[in-house]
Amino acid sequence: MKYPKDSNIFMFILMIFLILGNNVGVGIIAYMIELINPNMQYNEKVFVLQSTFAIFSFTLPIIIYMLIKKVRIRDIIPLQSLSIKNILVIIFMSFSIQPLLQLIAAITDIFSKNQISDSTYILASLGLPKALFVVAVIPAITEELTIRGFILSGYKNVNIWLGVLISSLYFGMIHFTITQLFYAVVAGIIFSLVVKVTKSIYSSILMHFILNGTQITLSFLLVKYLPQIANEELNKQSTYTFQENILIVINSLVQFLFSLPFLLLSIFLFIKFNKEAIRKLKEENKLLKCEQYKYKSFTKFFYINIIVYFIYMIFIYFSNK
Repeated sequence: MKYPKDSNIFMFILMIFLILGNNVGVGIIAYMIELINPNMQYNEKVFVLQSTFAIFSFTLPIIIYMLIKKVRIRDIIPLQSLSIKNILVIIFMSFSIQPLLQLIAAITDIFSKNQISDSTYILASLGLPKALFVVAVIPAITEELTIRGFILSGYKNVNIWLGVLISSLYFGMIHFTITQLFYAVVAGIIFSLVVKVTKSIYSSILMHFILNGTQITLSFLLVKYLPQIANEELNKQSTYTFQENILIVINSLVQFLFSLPFLLLSIFLFIKFNKEAIRKLKEENKLLKCEQYKYKSFTKFFYINIIVYFIYMIFIYFSNK
């Protein structure tokens, strides 16, 4: 993609596929599974359903766009290889950032019920390899190709920070839950900056995999070895009092403060290892600011995407009433 306009149109196509997939596609896939193998166990059905939905919802918009625009994926996606030093520091950063994201999620949960816990525990019951494939491998590849690949690349000719923020907002939006919106935006900013510096989609795929993989692994261990506690936790989440949510926030804050030195160290090391790349990125941003012709970022489809998102979120809210 060359321009923000292309990215905003692609985001619209992606949102339509995700919305239709959530409301129509899932039913069609479930029907086909029942038709082909009516004796399939429930856990297996969940695995096939989730995998198929996730793959097709993200890859079909990519294929459609590439056919329409007649572009190749390597012309859009930043595919530079990662150095060993960057791989190690990105792994370190991926673990260090998690308490911050958990704190943001805990604060969000005060005002909105955690809508993803039920599915997390169900997917954890699939067994660790299948759970990792559905929750970590597929999203890490498909979501990064679409957001940090196709969408962020469309903002390469505008202010870097603007492209990072808009693509991260889109990243939060595609999850279609309040619980995930805010911490996904924060995670998206970090992912986007790492991709911009390293010029490699592999960096955000690695971070995304570690974040999702850590959460589903912990859920799997809880379900496998402490099933009673897992069931109690799952049943109670919807009935947490305000005071209990505050205690959860305080606990998350303590964990974040404990992890903060490690997070700062990981950021310091990443900057140290990529000084020259960051310098070039700053120079590039200065040149973009000086260019006489500036590409319009907030195009018609940007506003359409925001409107579609809010309408669908209102629909979800009243559907769950």
